[in-house]
Amino acid sequence: MTGRRRPSVPCPARAAWREWPLGIILLASAALLWWIYRSFAHTDRTLADRPQQLVLLFAGFLVFLIPTLSIWRARSAASRRWTLLIILAGLLFRVAVAPARGPASSDMYRYLWEGRVVRAGMNPYAHSPRSPELAPLHDWVWGLVQHKSVPAAYPPVAQYVFALAGLLPLNPVIELKLVLALFDALTVLLLADLIRRLGRPAAWVICYAWHPLAVCEVVGRGHLDSVGIFFLVLSVRLLLVRSGPGRVAAGASLALSVLSKGYALVAVPFLALAAKPHRRHFLLALLLVGFLAYVPFLSAGTDLFRGLTLYAQKWTGNSSVFALVDLAFSRLTLHHDAIARVVCGIALAAWLAWLIFTRPRSYNTRDAIRLSLQALMGFFLLTPAVYPWYLAWTLPFLCLQRSLAWLVLTGTIFGFYAHDFAGHHNEIWWVTLGEYGVPLLIWLAASVRRRDPGAATEAACE
Repeated sequence: MTGRRRPSVPCPARAAWREWPLGIILLASAALLWWIYRSFAHTDRTLADRPQQLVLLFAGFLVFLIPTLSIWRARSAASRRWTLLIILAGLLFRVAVAPARGPASSDMYRYLWEGRVVRAGMNPYAHSPRSPELAPLHDWVWGLVQHKSVPAAYPPVAQYVFALAGLLPLNPVIELKLVLALFDALTVLLLADLIRRLGRPAAWVICYAWHPLAVCEVVGRGHLDSVGIFFLVLSVRLLLVRSGPGRVAAGASLALSVLSKGYALVAVPFLALAAKPHRRHFLLALLLVGFLAYVPFLSAGTDLFRGLTLYAQKWTGNSSVFALVDLAFSRLTLHHDAIARVVCGIALAAWLAWLIFTRPRSYNTRDAIRLSLQALMGFFLLTPAVYPWYLAWTLPFLCLQRSLAWLVLTGTIFGFYAHDFAGHHNEIWWVTLGEYGVPLLIWLAASVRRRDPGAATEAACE
């Protein structure tokens, strides 16, 4: 007599035992990253400390890479306890670096100055720091502001955030860093929820929570990008709410992201396409919030975008495709810089148009995330100025859409700081080649391995 075979039931103890190697990697990496980030937070902005910063940034990225790749390649999602460890450790890293006085970026003093101008009821778009109308506001912060002849270039939402610093009896640098760190910490929590709702392993939040770009550059140096990144992630999360009010909130949040720092602008068409139904609600909220944010500053008139225009026309540095185009035209004309900007602008428009017109018919939020990442990739490869913290805008999308080549670029980009040793206006060519060449080789290897006619597109976002 034969009986029925009892179905096999997974043993929780055995499953937990299989996860312990990953747990050991996470615990060891978290402890080492804590030490690295704390050490970074106690360096200074002087050139003498730059070698130490470079070593710490590259070391932090290599340590971060080990658990991140382990989680990406795990056959099963990490358990809830390890995901919780990733989130808590990410928050603790920010606690370790945010209150430290150094190494704040020079941009911080521009933030503080423009915030003071706004609190005084003046218009930072109408008056540059050198304007005589602002002379009564001069203090030690004004003395550290760079490019004093250039009026405000940061959009209105950024100005409102800058104005928050100075409301509490704290060191203004630390106060503003804490405000910016709060936005970044909220991004970590929001990303974990978004990843889970989109059916990805929540542990993938490690790609943002532990990355030295987010911890050291955005939080440690005190860069504004944390505000725009938060509202961009919030907009994607709100897109999952398919009601009319949900679309209004998603459009408003995307407007706040664009008006914090404009990089989210290239993602607008792809998120708008995913806002069906009620796409009109999304677009109306986007435009209305954008207009209302500028209303208090309209007195600047034609100078409203003068600072941004000067940045777009003059700033260059650490670029990739733009540098090659500029080099090619430098042999033909003295106006090579302007021509290179036009050529790269046309190339970016063509890239965005190609992504839009080749999108899948069954377009959804996951497609919007993939195409938004590709749009940001194209923008940062074609833009004339690429500073390390800019690439932090791509990290939330890497938590949802893996790309090894781009992940490596977010680490090699720290080579930017090696250019300081060549002088303020010079770059070391072989450093730039290493920054972009190593990720390019990884991307090419992935394309060849896939042996697919569309590999050049697919390998960028696997």
